[in-house]
Amino acid sequence: MNVVDILLNNYIPFDDLERTDLEKFRKFVSKYGDKIYNRTPGQPTITASAFVINPDFSKTLIMHHKVHGFYKQFGGHADGNPDLKMVAIEELKDESGINSKIFQNTPIDIIRWNFPERTKDEIFYPAHDCFDIAFLFMINEDEKIKINKNEVIDTKWEKLENWRDYLPDNSVYKTNPQNFDYQQRIYKKIKLYQKFTGNLNNR
Repeated sequence: MNVVDILLNNYIPFDDLERTDLEKFRKFVSKYGDKIYNRTPGQPTITASAFVINPDFSKTLIMHHKVHGFYKQFGGHADGNPDLKMVAIEELKDESGINSKIFQNTPIDIIRWNFPERTKDEIFYPAHDCFDIAFLFMINEDEKIKINKNEVIDTKWEKLENWRDYLPDNSVYKTNPQNFDYQQRIYKKIKLYQKFTGNLNNR
């Protein structure tokens, strides 16, 4: 049993979409074993992402992805690294220049993307399933940002409600209709977590 097996077995899905994606993720892990961490043409892939919020849970830091063409959370492929928490940390640092610890050790979300075809390092990758594990980060809005111009066009702090309802006119986004449901789900999770931590602080 590898690291992802343990993570998936301990994860409780939030809704039917996440439950379906989680089951597909488990089948992928069962079929490919330790090969799941590699980016191989014709095979599904794994990414780890960093969902960033400010300390009062009102905004999220998002980036305009150069390849995908719309605003989304930071993240990237595992590329052989089974430590997905570290992948999320490193991707956040690489894309934004921010060096931050994960705010919550367990994933905040798991989703399956329809990843578009792409050529990277002269290797062609056809369109495929991509299973993303998102971790929560909390960062102050005055944190200095230095974007990786090879990956990112821009970053911005967006009100969480605006991000929840974000519906860009973008081809990659349109091939992932589940993305809008994902945004609604993340919003609900953040608000529940805000309420939970607030209750703890008031004790």
